[in-house]
Amino acid sequence: MIKQQIAYYTSPAGKEFSFAAARFAGINPSSRVLDMGCGYGEGACNLASEFRCKITACDYSQENVEFARKLAVKRNVSHLIDFQEIDLTKADFSKTPYELVLAEGGVLSYLSRPKGLQMASCWLCPRGWFAFSDLIFLSDRVPEEIKKIFEHDIYQYETEQSYRKLISDADMETHFLALVPPSGWDNYYAHIARRLEDEEGFFADKRIKLAFSREIDTFYRFEGYRYVGYLFGVLRKKK
Repeated sequence: MIKQQIAYYTSPAGKEFSFAAARFAGINPSSRVLDMGCGYGEGACNLASEFRCKITACDYSQENVEFARKLAVKRNVSHLIDFQEIDLTKADFSKTPYELVLAEGGVLSYLSRPKGLQMASCWLCPRGWFAFSDLIFLSDRVPEEIKKIFEHDIYQYETEQSYRKLISDADMETHFLALVPPSGWDNYYAHIARRLEDEEGFFADKRIKLAFSREIDTFYRFEGYRYVGYLFGVLRKKK
């Protein structure tokens, strides 16, 4: 069932996962972090508040970036976060590498996973850390009625096994890999259900409302949770 919304995370992996990544990486006030897809800024704001680190937070959506900046001001961490409205496929942060790069909320699906992993590697310091969360299929045999809701021509999903191969091909070490628990999905869909009431912006589009309503219905009523999961990983650059 869907629980009450508690945060602005736009994926089932919430604050605890962002904090876990930062602790693996030993993030402190002198550290620099890159958030490859900041969404509404919840993750960046939480990290800045907890670790007082400097963060570059990127998103291609002007609406998201504007919301994130206001959230950072509200949380009193705006001086620690540089929000940028940017297309990551045209970005280059290799001259100012980071100790930790985050790709939360399925950013790797948008970029293509091999390309996204390579980009992150180029933007990391030697032996830097990379953390991601992304939707996967839990089986090679997913019913078509489930697959057609969660997968289409643009977003093709991996299994955990195929994801491990992508990580190995990217020359990164896996330090932690696990599925997000059901409570993460409940919190995520609670947020989405609330946003579907919006009368302006991205979620005001009738097609978006219909698509997410179908997804939520498929996940719970038709037991899509048996076939889809959210994978969280903490990786380290080998060199």
